[in-house]
Amino acid sequence: MRTIIAACCLMLSATVLGATSVPMAALQESALEFRQLNGISYVTGGIGSDEAAAMRRVARQFNVRMHFVDNTDSSALSDVTVTLFNARREIVLLVLSEGPYLYMNLPRGNYRAVIRYGGIIVSQSITVNGNSTRVDLLLRLPTIPVGTNELIAG
Repeated sequence: MRTIIAACCLMLSATVLGATSVPMAALQESALEFRQLNGISYVTGGIGSDEAAAMRRVARQFNVRMHFVDNTDSSALSDVTVTLFNARREIVLLVLSEGPYLYMNLPRGNYRAVIRYGGIIVSQSITVNGNSTRVDLLLRLPTIPVGTNELIAG
């Protein structure tokens, strides 16, 4: 019952924020929350071995896949903010990762992702050709001491 209430709250909050989710049965089956915003479907997560395995199972459903790790020891990172801009420099997606993986289905085009972790900001260009080619990005992000600001451009 608690799982159903939590899933309903997540779906309600996503609706209030303008995102949509998949039906309840799919949520229970995969334990992942598939979302959609501005026509972009995405999923984020991968904390723990079960959720990481679930993310690997759905990976081929998405054409852009980001994986966030610490550049010193390759440990998984979460709470990474990704702001995605289209070619007209309009924000098409703003998401906080709930684990080391963020998978998206983007329409054909050129994009700029601004990735922020702590005080680190990284910029990454993404080109989606519209064919079955996947874009896999392993983003090795440096961690810096709290209170320090640093900008890294890519």
